[in-house]
Amino acid sequence: MFTRRHGLTYLGMSACAGLLPSLAFAQSKPLKILVGYPAGGAVDVVARQMGEELRAAGYNAIVENRTGAAGQLATEAMLAAPADGSTVVLMPGGNATIFPHVYPKLRYSISDLAPLAGVCSFQFGLAVGPGTPAKTLKEFVDWAKANPGRASYGTPGAGTVMHFMGVMFGRQAGIDFQHVPYRGGVAAMTDVLGGTIPALATTLPNLVTHHKSGKLRILAFSGDKPLPSLPGVPTFKEQGYPELQLTEMFAFFASSKTPKTIQEELEKAIVAAARSPRLIAAIEKLEFDSDVTSSANLARHLKEDFERWGPVIKATGYIAEN
Repeated sequence: MFTRRHGLTYLGMSACAGLLPSLAFAQSKPLKILVGYPAGGAVDVVARQMGEELRAAGYNAIVENRTGAAGQLATEAMLAAPADGSTVVLMPGGNATIFPHVYPKLRYSISDLAPLAGVCSFQFGLAVGPGTPAKTLKEFVDWAKANPGRASYGTPGAGTVMHFMGVMFGRQAGIDFQHVPYRGGVAAMTDVLGGTIPALATTLPNLVTHHKSGKLRILAFSGDKPLPSLPGVPTFKEQGYPELQLTEMFAFFASSKTPKTIQEELEKAIVAAARSPRLIAAIEKLEFDSDVTSSANLARHLKEDFERWGPVIKATGYIAEN
């Protein structure tokens, strides 16, 4: 018999069922992913892909762009947030290994950062647009020597791997290669495509689409061997610049003050998300290499790069103004 008590019980269960989606959302863990570069750039695109996977894993993940100072502002904002694991930053490893060598007033050190996990790796390329007639690296060097003061290159920011790649190339090629820093790679790309500046040094994935469409030409990239996806594009090494063999990684960092248990929890979630078939397919479509790295291996890699870049940067004599 269906009694009044049965009816009240049924109504109570129905009400609870209706609350389940809200409760599930309320129980998801908040996670703000800070990106120090503009929307649409390489770091931002990877962050948003990772955000989708982390939301599926139970995190209420949102991506927030804090542009400026070559990515420093995002890192500073992460360190200023509560060290409870609710705020992380996704950035190139060079922000942790190069910046301490070039910014005398840098507000953080590598010891302030807790490396959580690496997501993907990539190489760098040097490309030219309509601002120069050069079709090969040798032709560019010849053009630069014949046109003093005109050879310049844009990058996503000062003090980055791309900045020093250009410095090293200019010195080894014997040309006056002027650096033009931008607030992210998108603006630099716009000026190269428009002919405002002749060359661009940036992440290789950012160059591939425009290279294939003929809007710009990749003269060289920093890998150790040719890529099937870029037929006819040689490495720096193949063209007489073996020192310009460089690889970088996008990685997640938290504050080193974050409890270890939370760091481990975040690492586990990030690694799982980065290894998902959907994320790997998305990463590879963007021309990045899926390269999931644990916190321990990431820390070891960062230490090696920190020690490697010190002498290189010192030799250039570069010191950032801020």
